[in-house]
Amino acid sequence: MQWFWARHRSWTAGIAAGLIGAAVLFGLVDILRPELGRYVADALATGAAATASVAVLTLLGRVTGCRHTAAR
Repeated sequence: MQWFWARHRSWTAGIAAGLIGAAVLFGLVDILRPELGRYVADALATGAAATASVAVLTLLGRVTGCRHTAAR
């Protein structure tokens, strides 16, 4: 959150990344837990959700062209 606030203040991208990440996390946990067990499914779902969130944040940040530089 601190990194987002300091460097990437595109609220559209941040909100979309949060929503996509949550959807991927909860969707994959529901799908993977019965087959792989709790710990493996949670780890895979968390990794996939984090990857999806970063990808959405990056893509939407570039598409919207919102660039903020941090104070140095």
